[in-house]
Amino acid sequence: MVLLATWLAVVSYKDYSKTYYDAHTDFERSYSSGNYAMGELESTRESAIRAARLKLNQYWVSCLFLVLAGVSAPLLTARHLTKLLQRNLDLLNLCITHPESDCEELQTQRFDLDEFDQTYQVVKESGRIQKEAELRSREAEAQLVEANDRLQRRAAELNQKSSDALSMMKEAELARAELERVNNRLNLAIGHAKESARQADTASKAKSDFLATMSHEIRTPLNGVIGFMEMLNMTELNEEQREYAESVKTSGEALMALINDVLDFSKIESGHLDLEARQFDLVATIRDTVSVFTSSCEKKGLKLIVDIEDGVPAQAVGDENRVRQILNNLLANSVKFTASGSITVKASNCSDASAPRCDIKLEVTDTGIGMSEAQLHRLFRPFAQGDSSMTRKFGGTGLGLAITKRLAEAMGGDIQAMSSEGQGATFSVRLNLSNSLLEGTKAGTVAPFELEVSPERKIGEIYPLRIVVAEDNAANQRVLMIMLKRLGWTAHFFDNGIPLLKHMREHTVDLVFMDLQMPIMDGFEATAKIRAGEAGDHHSKVTIIALTANALQGDEDRCLRSGMNAYLSKPIKLDVLKQKLSQLILSMGLKATI
Repeated sequence: MVLLATWLAVVSYKDYSKTYYDAHTDFERSYSSGNYAMGELESTRESAIRAARLKLNQYWVSCLFLVLAGVSAPLLTARHLTKLLQRNLDLLNLCITHPESDCEELQTQRFDLDEFDQTYQVVKESGRIQKEAELRSREAEAQLVEANDRLQRRAAELNQKSSDALSMMKEAELARAELERVNNRLNLAIGHAKESARQADTASKAKSDFLATMSHEIRTPLNGVIGFMEMLNMTELNEEQREYAESVKTSGEALMALINDVLDFSKIESGHLDLEARQFDLVATIRDTVSVFTSSCEKKGLKLIVDIEDGVPAQAVGDENRVRQILNNLLANSVKFTASGSITVKASNCSDASAPRCDIKLEVTDTGIGMSEAQLHRLFRPFAQGDSSMTRKFGGTGLGLAITKRLAEAMGGDIQAMSSEGQGATFSVRLNLSNSLLEGTKAGTVAPFELEVSPERKIGEIYPLRIVVAEDNAANQRVLMIMLKRLGWTAHFFDNGIPLLKHMREHTVDLVFMDLQMPIMDGFEATAKIRAGEAGDHHSKVTIIALTANALQGDEDRCLRSGMNAYLSKPIKLDVLKQKLSQLILSMGLKATI
């Protein structure tokens, strides 16, 4: 408005100046023309000037009004705005200074300016946030106090544990020092133990070697003693001579049984009982073992019965030799203690026929002298028999049943005995074997062999064989020669494998008896050369029987693996030799001669 007043003043002044100038100009022109009188002109000019002044004054009054309005209006507006701002500021200040009241007393009032309302909303939101922040702050403070208390308690516990840990560290250090001393002593003890173990292994090997050597060295002369006594008993002797010869033969057999039992028991006690696991014909093993006692039972008039149930697998996996030994020990006892009646061998399968393992039960029942309850309690102890009178009457070491018990337990089974005095005894052995075949075989009374024989003719005359023998001991050569002659065969004898191979290259041979331990060339080397064709290609598959004084575990299996067909342990008995040759003749498919 001040600018408008200024503009109006300038315009009014210009208008006044123009009016004054025009009046003066008209006066001069009229005066110069002389058409008008001076007084008239003067009056006109004055009238024009007064009118101009009046108009100028009006303008100036308007300008003054505008100036006053321009000055007072901002002042009044400023004053109004100041009051308005002050009121809004007071309201805003009240909201800011009393956020907890949420301005409830101001609900009837409103802000005059939108900016203040927006500011109030921002302040209100800020207050809410502040409240929440303060609430969280108080909660955090409470939590902090609680955490601080926990930390203090934990610090106290840690201090205590630190003290305990320091104490434990000291104790651990002492324990470590003690442990180090113990470790040093332990290392020293381990060194001594290793040295002792090495010495024990050396001693064990030496013991095994000694057992093998002693077995061979003792059996070799015993073979001659027992063999010659058996042959002597077959000659014409008077009653006194026959009694002496029978006593020598019985003593030799007792000594051989003692050697066998002591060797087996020594192996078991030393922990060197190794069980083989290979497939074998279980039914054939039972039959073959029982057939060995056929002759003894016939001499005593005993009936020998074998009952193999259908569930017994024909094939099994286990240690065939140990199964034979267990059954052999039980049968030997039954034959020894049974004077009349019968001996029954029963085999059954107590497990499912389709199971991967079979629980084979072997029962040997006799009608012998039986045992009392007290005798049963000490039956399976080493070197124990029923009583001393039985030892004097029947002989024996008392190791057979102890060995049988250990063997049965080693094969995952057990042995039990039931008996009453004077009513015989029943021994039951359970053996845990792997089942490798699903079908069993039924058997009745066992026949030792089935050959076309004639009472008037010897077996060697019916089945002639060209036999050679490799044996370095002269006495054993003589015994085997007499036994073969009794059976109807003759043989050629050689001291080692070299002359044997030379003879076989020049002559046809059907059967070879091969001793294992011979000078220059032993039985294993000679067998390998025969199988390799060095004795002639036609002899590469000739039947070879191992003939050895060794009778330790694994000897037979080693012989069979080396290429031999059968195994005979010294001392050889005539009936055992006849049985083995009969089985081989059947397997060779020889036909009887007319």
